[in-house]
Order: sequence, then structure tokens, then C-alpha cells
Amino acid sequence: MHIKTIRRDDWTRILEKDVIIRDFQWKRIPGKISLLQIKKVSSPLAIEYDENRVTIVDVGYSWVQIALEDQFFWITSMFDQNDRLVEIYIDMTDGNVTCTKDPYFADLYLDYVVHVQGSAVFELDRKELDEACQKGLITQEQYERTLCEGEKVFQYLQHDRTELEQLLIREQRKLKSSLKSVC
Repeated sequence: MHIKTIRRDDWTRILEKDVIIRDFQWKRIPGKISLLQIKKVSSPLAIEYDENRVTIVDVGYSWVQIALEDQFFWITSMFDQNDRLVEIYIDMTDGNVTCTKDPYFADLYLDYVVHVQGSAVFELDRKELDEACQKGLITQEQYERTLCEGEKVFQYLQHDRTELEQLLIREQRKLKSSLKSVC
């Protein structure tokens, strides 16, 4: 399992950024929310899904991340240089650690992706999750919980994703405004 942090300091593609992290609550669940504003990159990053190419990292892009306590998923949303939401990426986790300056999670391989332009919800890396369990890298309990929680995330994205999109857009604006007042 890889550990990923909200500041993404280990990601060398991003050469310069501003980060703001705040306490957050969604549906009465406490956690953290962050804005990562990308100022300089070594190279842009575009991903292909079903013949659609989506840029998720470039100068002027921003990411809003939500880490909720006692939950087994981590939300990352990507906004382009014009502040348009382009992608929602949800990592399934072994729980989120939010009581630190740089909240983090242990990645449990399985991911869900939605592009704002499309209606499909993509499930990614299921084979990696299966192999991790078979090789003993994760427990059977972690495996089963990830599948169960993943199904809940998938269903939510299929049926209620507009609610999440609106939340992310609203919070990105607030965080960007806060970041401007700090700089």
C-alpha cells in the first residue's frame, strides 16, 4: 500500500504550488478539505479513459481534496485553469488520518473516476486489489471492506454525483478566495 498525503509533496511533477488545508464537515462527518493550486509543473499530465484524454495537472489547475474521518475513501477533484471541474477521482483507503498537519491515507488500490463531460463511472485497479489480497499485502477484511465501501461509492456516483459536483465547485471557490487573501 502506498501512503498519499493531502499536500502531495512527494509528487515531483508539481514544481511549485500553494496549499491551503481547512477543517471541514460533510453530512455531519468531520474531516479536512484542501486546495492545491498548481503554479509550475515539469510537464502536464493527461490521462486517457475510453478514448477520452483528460488533463488533470497543468499550470493554473487546482485540486480540491476531501478527507473524512472514519471513512474509507478520499475524494480528489481536478479543476482546469478556468476553474471548471474536469474530474472527480475517489481512492478507496484503509481509513483517513486527518488529525495531522498533512492528512494522509493508505491507498487500497481500488479507485473510481468520473469525468464531468461524461456520464460513465470508471472503476480502476480492481485487479491490483485482487492481487494484493492474494499475495497477502492486505488482509481479507481489508479486501472485503474495500469492495463493500467501493460499491457504495460507485452507487453514489451513479445516482447522486450532481450533489458532489456542486459541493466541490462551491468549496473550490471558497478555498481559492481564502488562498488569495492569504497570499
